[in-house]
Amino acid sequence: MNILFYNDSQDQLFHISPRQRRVALSLSLIMVAFTLIALFFAREKLPVLASFFPVISAWGIFGDALTAFILFNQFRASRILPLLILACTFLLTGLLSLFYLLALTDMMPGSGILSPGPQSAVWLWSFWHLAFPVGILAFGWSMRAKKDIIPLSRVPAHLLTATLAVLAVAGLLLLLVTAGRDHLPVMIENGNYRRMIESGIGPALWAVNALAFCFSAFPYRKRGVLRVWLSVSTLSFLLGLTLSLAAGERYTLGWYGSRIDSLIASTVVVIAIISEVNKLFTRISRQHEELEESKQALESANEQLKELAGIDSLTRIANRRKFDDVLKQELNAPQRDKEHLSLLMIDIDFFKAYNDNYGHLGGDMVLRSVAPKLESEALAHFGFTARYGGEEFAIILPGHSELEAEQIAELMLECVRSLGIPHHYSGVSDQITISIGGCTLHPGEKATPHDLIGRADEALYQAKAEGRSRFVFAKPVRPRRPFS
Repeated sequence: MNILFYNDSQDQLFHISPRQRRVALSLSLIMVAFTLIALFFAREKLPVLASFFPVISAWGIFGDALTAFILFNQFRASRILPLLILACTFLLTGLLSLFYLLALTDMMPGSGILSPGPQSAVWLWSFWHLAFPVGILAFGWSMRAKKDIIPLSRVPAHLLTATLAVLAVAGLLLLLVTAGRDHLPVMIENGNYRRMIESGIGPALWAVNALAFCFSAFPYRKRGVLRVWLSVSTLSFLLGLTLSLAAGERYTLGWYGSRIDSLIASTVVVIAIISEVNKLFTRISRQHEELEESKQALESANEQLKELAGIDSLTRIANRRKFDDVLKQELNAPQRDKEHLSLLMIDIDFFKAYNDNYGHLGGDMVLRSVAPKLESEALAHFGFTARYGGEEFAIILPGHSELEAEQIAELMLECVRSLGIPHHYSGVSDQITISIGGCTLHPGEKATPHDLIGRADEALYQAKAEGRSRFVFAKPVRPRRPFS
């Protein structure tokens, strides 16, 4: 992902919006209007503000350095050569503007190889105003050349080579304007640099900057955030140079105005990049929140699915699978060594006859009526109810002895009778009834789910054989006393 340019397949985040284009255009028009007005008063002398130039220049140097740092990191991420060229451009202009600030404020050594002369500052200013447009032209050329992405293994070497090259160029130019100051043409006398214009160096610098602006501004369409704001930066740099050349000397309206344009040129790109990075961070934060919400929703859905997987679709109580899981848990529970465990197997009497005469819809109605009644009664005694299959139900009663389970079974018989569902084809009653087979494990008694269910089923068959509408409990099997 990068912010060089936009195409239909690229991330929408870095596609410059119409609003951003309007802001860029408005700022450009304001700068042009300011420059045109200032040109009429460019040579107007203003008070010498000793702190103005250092403060503005320092901010400009900081903007160049920060822009270079961000672009170097963008290059590391995207491995696109134009970003490396642009990063080197801002790094070089930042270094040259730093040297210019030091020379103009007499902060360089007073003697030695790096001691500046009367022409050192103006030549540093000239190299500064040449390096930036040349870098922009190199950037534009590399964009049009459509170079391949640099292999990841070669990125460190490119970064090191480019940084050393920039430092070498900046160092050589510094040596040229200090150690070689006597070989440079005179461009400034007593603060007046009209000779720069008369020598043709000033117009040449202006022409190179104008070319760089045209190269960065066109084509207008299909440009991303970085290229649009780079055009604004190049325009600001050109306007600043125009005011400076028109002023002809320092501490005039044009000279002060050019410093403001230079500050805009050095900071507008980094502000635009930081704004986009902030938008990216905001979007990532929102996506993270949405991801967390989706994760919670997924977990909730999974829990619901787990619950639904254990619920019988007709009766809305637990199904056979859930019953098997709960019974295994209870048989393996730590408290089994100290508590009873009872199981009731329940069957609706003459249910087939009901279905045959009242229809399957009527049979479903009976199941839907009996199931919640049994579950409600079981819950009152901390029991677990499930539809075991067909018209058969099972109730697990942890911690209940055989006597307690028999009392609960009697309550189950009565609660189903209380429903008063007519059954004129029953062999034991004129309404729906149930038969119950029970089994109780004593504390410490071991049994598998299959054995426990089998014993309760045998008791259920016995209850049916004895006439239905009753309960029968399997005979208890006492655990053997361990040898001492």
